[in-house]
Amino acid sequence: GDVETITIGEGSNIQDGSVLHTDPGYPLTIGSGVTVGHMVTLHGCSIAEDSLIGIGSTVLNNAKIGKNCIVGAKTLITENKIIPDNSLIIGLPGKVIRQITDDEIKHIKENAKHYIENWKKYSKIIT
Repeated sequence: GDVETITIGEGSNIQDGSVLHTDPGYPLTIGSGVTVGHMVTLHGCSIAEDSLIGIGSTVLNNAKIGKNCIVGAKTLITENKIIPDNSLIIGLPGKVIRQITDDEIKHIKENAKHYIENWKKYSKIIT
């Protein structure tokens, strides 16, 4: 448990070492089909569907990541930052550097599906 709700959408995956946390008044919402890479910290923020949060990134209170976004590895999304749909964000602090391509959107969706397939395969072995 935490001080606010943490909601994870269908088909999303949270990878090794990631931390999901909230503060009073700042719930955490992860949409469907989201990939949260290794060692990510999500803190009282909102991640829209079909986005990818790169390895080691941090997203802080009240930040909102739009749908179909890629947050590059080690990027810092500061408090209250609003990221529009279809953005590629990198840096410390994170800045939108361009709109992502249709091929990149397809890759995000395939990446999330890959983890669903792994779950189906390995859940048969361990049950």
